[in-house]
This record gives sequence, structure tokens and C-alpha cells, in this order.
Amino acid sequence: MSSHSHNQSDTGNASGAHSTWQVSRTPVKGKGVVGAKTPQAVDAGLAMLAKGGNAIDAAAAAAFTAGVTEPWMNGLGGGGFMVVWLATERRSLVIEYPMISPLAATETMFPLSGGVDAALFGWPSVVDNANVLGYRSIAVPGTVAGLALAVERYGRLPLATVLEPAIVAAEEGFPVTWHTTLMTAKDLGNLQRFPSTAKVFLNAQGNPLASLEQTNPTILRQPDLAATLRAIADQGPRAFYEGELAARIVEFLAANGAIITRDDFAAYEALDAPTITTGYHGATVHAAGKGTGGTSLSQALRMLDRVDLAASGHGTPETLHLLAQAFRQAFADRFAYLADPDSNEVPIDALLDPEYAAECVARWREDGLPAIQAGTKARLGVSHTLAGSVPEYAAHRDGSTTHLGAIDAEGNAVALTQTLLSGWGSRVVAEGTGVLLNNGMMWFDPEPGRPNSVGGRKRPLTNMAPALVTRGDGVVASVGSSGGRKIMNANAQIISNLVDFGMDAHAALEAPRIDASTRQLIASSRFPRATLDRLGALGHAVVTRDETLLTGDFASPIAIERGEDGTVIGAADPWYFPATAGAASQSH
Repeated sequence: MSSHSHNQSDTGNASGAHSTWQVSRTPVKGKGVVGAKTPQAVDAGLAMLAKGGNAIDAAAAAAFTAGVTEPWMNGLGGGGFMVVWLATERRSLVIEYPMISPLAATETMFPLSGGVDAALFGWPSVVDNANVLGYRSIAVPGTVAGLALAVERYGRLPLATVLEPAIVAAEEGFPVTWHTTLMTAKDLGNLQRFPSTAKVFLNAQGNPLASLEQTNPTILRQPDLAATLRAIADQGPRAFYEGELAARIVEFLAANGAIITRDDFAAYEALDAPTITTGYHGATVHAAGKGTGGTSLSQALRMLDRVDLAASGHGTPETLHLLAQAFRQAFADRFAYLADPDSNEVPIDALLDPEYAAECVARWREDGLPAIQAGTKARLGVSHTLAGSVPEYAAHRDGSTTHLGAIDAEGNAVALTQTLLSGWGSRVVAEGTGVLLNNGMMWFDPEPGRPNSVGGRKRPLTNMAPALVTRGDGVVASVGSSGGRKIMNANAQIISNLVDFGMDAHAALEAPRIDASTRQLIASSRFPRATLDRLGALGHAVVTRDETLLTGDFASPIAIERGEDGTVIGAADPWYFPATAGAASQSH
């Protein structure tokens, strides 16, 4: 491959110009839309709308089904956040269901081995990779509690009805695509280490499942997971946390050295919490708060609300320079201060203070890149003496998150992001249950004495940042992405595309983006060469990425937009093969 192919696409080389691969995905339009990362999840959500359910029912059904059909990304053994807009009440809320550390977790439970593990978040390496792989990496999962709470309080259909598509997908199976094979092959060595996992996801020879022809596809069936889902449908969500299911999971983990107990499972509760709301150029953005990506997304938008991106133009060096400065400030403050506010002193109100946003913007420069640093403890009112976490972050190559959204005919809306954290999480399936468990302990800084260090019954700092956009009394968009630390930058740019530049969901999602979650400024090779050169001249360490290589350099979004006439448009990431948006014609 010629070296220029992943640096720029608008120029040729000495041998002449090359042809380019153009990728797009058609948008959908209807009275209601569900968008997700697999077609089965979308169909599950649309089925709920057809049964008279609302966007909450649709999103929960899609989320349960996504855990079956996209198991490397999410599932019953993970956690997440669901931002909800209730049309009749004209209010937003967030259902919080993150993974939580076991009570016995301590700051020193992961001895350091020296160096930095590039597969992680720039944390120090841990002996035996124990915070990443295997039984000690597992945190208490929240998905079952969270999705069930959302359906119980705000849905219209019984939980058993919402679970049915996921049960069918697990019981009857679904065709394995090249994408399934690739996701399995990428982590084959780790999956082979755990017999209970290999039995579900690998063939008899220990190789990835593969379909060699469309007329005779290989089917991935998960009968143990189907039985688990059916038990939750029959007995309710607490069966997962306090019943025979919980006992089976905990006993299996304890026998293999995990520190999770029955009490940890029994103590888990999802929360119905307020959103962070941020005024942004005439619209309002509703996001998850606390130690999530939503806090950093909101901080970036509060800074960007003070500049006129529309005037500087879409995709211009001037606009991209402003975006990058906002993103870098939000990341600097994130690594210095953000953590679980129930376990730490975290200056969330100070970080989101309009005066602080104004001070940060006043330090920006038009003619160069200023030295961007976290706010001081004195300025933000922080009394602790803990050191900030390491902000460096290598190429994101070990992530697993899914995102989905739904808007129904009445204007109820959901943006939902959930995860196992790493690809395939801990790589541990609890024997006999089909439940693939997270490695949520990897989110904590393994070094003691930091706001986000390991602790008992503590929420780790997460990147998930689902968001809804409203204008006046109604929702206008559901936005979110998968992609680790790249999520926040992607979501902010899509929101800006919608609000500042009047793009529809499809154009907003498919436009080229930058990412400032590393010390480099990652930029799409679809930007003109002159734009990239100007950013370099302004002081950015610009590195271009060719999206056609499908290496996921800019997060993977879903965007759904509702027009003034009630028409809903849905768009899904063109660079992520199974991503899908589907429209419903029914109105109930």
C-alpha cells in the first residue's frame, strides 16, 4: 500500500491519482426511528413500536438484543447510561446503570509491573494484566437493573415483552457475518483461555465461527443466555441480582479467584437521575452527568456556546481550531478531577460554571495553540491533594461499546450507550448462564492516590456520553457513539453540525471529524490538504486517518433527528458494517 493512502485522499503521487472507495449509508425516514449497531437490535426496537410501545420500550428491547447479537460490545454482564426525553412531561432524565466495583476492591489490588500498557488508557501496567483480563477485572454489572428500571417507570409494555426479541435471538441464533468473525479473531488468543467462553463463541477446533457462503450461513446460538433472559422475563430483574442466577454467577467467579460476592450483586441498584442540561446556540443538550463522558461533553459545549462556529464555517481550519481547544480543555480537566462524586470530591459544578467556561475561552488563541492546562484546585474549589491521572492515551484498540437511539411518533426519545469496556470484556462467560462479563475494573486508575483510583463500591470514570437535543418544548435529536475516549469529541461535532450548520442527521453524522483525545490531533483524510496544513501551522500535531481502512478512528455514531412536522430521520455509521437505522410507519 502506498504511504500516502492513509495520509490524504485529495492528492495523487508520482504515478498519478488513485481511485478512492466512497462509503455511505442511506438514511431512513418515518414516524418513529430506531438506530443501533446491528439490524437485529433495530428490528427488536421497531417491533416494540408496532406493539404500541414507546421509545423507552424500543430502546430497551434494542439494548437487550444488542447484547445477544453484538456480544463483544455489550450485554447483561455490562453497564451503561440511558438519556430519556418524556414528551408529555417535557423533561429529561438519565437511567444510570454503570458497572460498580466490589466492596472488597482496594487501591492496591492491582500491583504495578512497570511501564505503561498501550492497550489501556495510559494507566501503568498491572501484574498479569489482572485489571484487563479474567476474573479479578470484573465489576458488578448494571445492564439488567437499568433497562428494567427504564421499562418499569417509563415504558408501556411488560418487561417480558421487551425481552422476547433478545430471547429469540439467543435461542434461534443469527447468521455469522465476516464482521462477527473478525471481532472474534481479533481476540482469539484471549477467548481460547476461558473454556466457558470458547464453548459459546468458538468452533470445536477453537477457531472463530465463519460463514463461507450466504446460502448456508453459520448460526451463532446461545441457549444458556436464552435461558437466563427467560428467567429474568419470568421472575423479574432481581432474579439476576439475588436469585439462583446470581448465585450461579458469583459461585463460578469466586471459584476462579474473583472478589465479587452475593452481597455485591444484591446491593446493586440502577438510578433514575437528573441530566446535565446545557444551552447551546438556541438548543438545549441533555446528557448523563457525574463521572461520565457526558460531563466532559457538556463542558466542551459550554465553551463552544461562547464562540460563533456558524460564522467561521463548517470544517474550516478556524472552526476545527476552536473545537480542538475546547476538547483539549475538557480532557485536561477530566483527567485531573473527574471520578465518582459519591466517593470523591469532584468539582462538577465548578467545571460547568459559565464563568469558568468564559475564562477558558478567553485564553484561546486564533493564531496558535495555547498551552492548555487543567483548572487549578484553588479556582475550582478543590480541597483534596490527590494527583491527576495520566492524560496520555495510546491508539484506542481495545474497546467495546455500543450505542443506540430511538424517537417515537409522540416525540419521546432515548439515547443509550452501554458497554463491556474492552472487546469481549473480561473474556469470562459465567458457566451455564451465557453471561459474558465486563472488565470494568480497567476503568479505574490502578495507581493509588488519584481521584479515579480503585475503591470499594465505587463507580469508575467512564466515557459514555449519550445525549438528546431539544428546542422549545420538543426533542430534535438523539445522538451518541461508541468508541472509548473518542465518543465525546464525536458527539460534540455531530451536535454542532445539527445546531450550528443546520445539517440533517445523515449529513451531520457522515461529515469528516477530528479527534483530540490524544496528544495528536487526529483528522479525517477527507478534509482538504490545505485545511490540515493550516491546522499544523497553528500548532496542532495533525495526523490523518483514512476511514476506509475501517480502524474506527473517530468513534461510531448513531444520529436521529425529529423535524417540526414530526418526521423522524435516522442515520447510522457508514464505517461500521452492521450499523443500521430503521423507520416505523405506525403511530400509536
